[in-house]
Amino acid sequence: MGRHRDSRALPPSAWPTADLSGMGLAPATGDLTELSLSQLQHNLNIGKNGQAFLDWSQFQYALAIYDRVAAGIAEEKLGAVERSVIDVYSRAVLPVQTAMECTDYQARMLLDDAFAARDRLPRCAELLRVGRIDRRRFHKIVTETDLLTDELEIALADQLIAAEIAGLRGSAGLSEAEAAGIARRHAIEIDPDAERRKRENAKANRTVRSQSLDDGMAQLTVVASAEDIRLAVKTLDAFIAGLCPNDPRTKGAARSDAAIARLLGRAFGCQCEREDCTARFDDAALDTRAARVVVHAICDSTTLDGGDKSGVLDGYGVISADHVRELAGRDDAAVHHHDLNDLCDDEPADGPGDRVLPGEDDRAGDEAAVHRRPSRPDTPDECRGDTPCPDPENSDQDPRPPGDAPGPPAVISRTALPSDPYRPNTLTEVVTRFLWGTCSMPGCERAAFSCDLDHVAEYDNICPEQGGPTCICNLQPKCRFHHLVKTSLEGFVDELWIDPDGIYRSAVTTPEGVTVESVAPNQWMFPTLATMRCRHQLAGTVATGTATATDPDALPARTRTRTQNKHARRRAERNRNRRDREARAAAEQKEAERARQAEFDETGDPPF
Repeated sequence: MGRHRDSRALPPSAWPTADLSGMGLAPATGDLTELSLSQLQHNLNIGKNGQAFLDWSQFQYALAIYDRVAAGIAEEKLGAVERSVIDVYSRAVLPVQTAMECTDYQARMLLDDAFAARDRLPRCAELLRVGRIDRRRFHKIVTETDLLTDELEIALADQLIAAEIAGLRGSAGLSEAEAAGIARRHAIEIDPDAERRKRENAKANRTVRSQSLDDGMAQLTVVASAEDIRLAVKTLDAFIAGLCPNDPRTKGAARSDAAIARLLGRAFGCQCEREDCTARFDDAALDTRAARVVVHAICDSTTLDGGDKSGVLDGYGVISADHVRELAGRDDAAVHHHDLNDLCDDEPADGPGDRVLPGEDDRAGDEAAVHRRPSRPDTPDECRGDTPCPDPENSDQDPRPPGDAPGPPAVISRTALPSDPYRPNTLTEVVTRFLWGTCSMPGCERAAFSCDLDHVAEYDNICPEQGGPTCICNLQPKCRFHHLVKTSLEGFVDELWIDPDGIYRSAVTTPEGVTVESVAPNQWMFPTLATMRCRHQLAGTVATGTATATDPDALPARTRTRTQNKHARRRAERNRNRRDREARAAAEQKEAERARQAEFDETGDPPF
């Protein structure tokens, strides 16, 4: 007997034919070639906000289902139902699961997040409703605050997390890791004991598990402390750094081969098969590369003395004070003490707009002299002229006119190496990398210490005071790819400035004119930084960087285009399948011949 489809079955989707023009969306099924690139981006952003609102709406529907299920149980039976295996929650999960056409786990996660949105984190849920965060980021916040139990503490965490995220202009660029870090930090500060219990539980659940994948492959997952995993990955990178440039494997494939070789005690080497191979895997070379493997963490000095202030682990994010002290107590740890005051002048600062460089008297008062762009000389000698050009970071000469009234108590000026003004000193590099935490491109999660340190406004090697300074006000970590984008993509604009409250802010503008602003996510780690003022931005000027090399021939070239790579991969897979098929056919034919020969040997009859 055939199955009868009940009239109450879920209806087909009405979305494909819905008119969304009232929301400002162009029909996705229409001709989109008439829209400009910026209009397409605008539609994509509207869709992103709409998806966040629909996720929030699903919370409301799921909660209404739960309330309806609970209301359908007689009051006198409610206690017994709650004690049963199929309690009210489980009964509500089933209609949610069938409506969402998802797994039981996914339905439970939706319902859990819905409860958190209504009962624990309503302010953060409001950010989801208006599109400032999405469902994944909201779930991260829920997870990081899950162990808070006191109602007042939960409400405080909700308020602080929502306020911080709402204060991030351009919070759409907030990565999932950054959202989790904000929530984790506030949860730790509100209830350190909850974080301590959570971390102890997490450490107890360390494990190794495997999972079968397609095409005869499998995946090995190692769950360990964040610092050990970071060290393991960096050690693998140091190991495969010995491969010669002609090795045909991708970095990921080489990592995989190296990890398996180390675990199984196999030999690992280059696969270039060339006589002039330069690969080195002798013990001396491996020891030299491994000695350079470092994982960085930072904390307030009070944390090492027993305080509760969180720290930051590069490549991971916020860690608890207990975790910081565990790191500092490791046998392989080296602790270095830094003082932000070492970045500053011994003398107090001038007031905003009053800084005067020698020879700049007629232009003082409107902006910091380092950001002006007079005609650029062609040689260092021409730059120097009759008097030496001052190095803004390392000049021993006091640039202030006599009698000036003192301004802010501390001015950041000692930021570059005296021997090489292009390069930041150690403290400047540490502060800059931890201030931003990751690649400064919104949404990129590459660890800051794995990034290039980029001068936002280009440094001028011929006449340094006419270019962007080597200073916290003009440095940001950028992964190699986004550094290349910033340098080479025509129309791309990169900006960095310090607002009147001392907060470091940045913005990127794409060639289509879309601007995303962000705030240095880890400035909470350096509270006194907001009270300091930078010589180069006392007048509130902005460090701006634009593309300097737009000729495609000037960019690093691919050996093949993406399309060529795709076709080459398909050809390689087809050829491999053909070879495997031919090998199987040959083996089958050989086996058949062997069977016929065996039959002949037994019967004496010819095998034909």
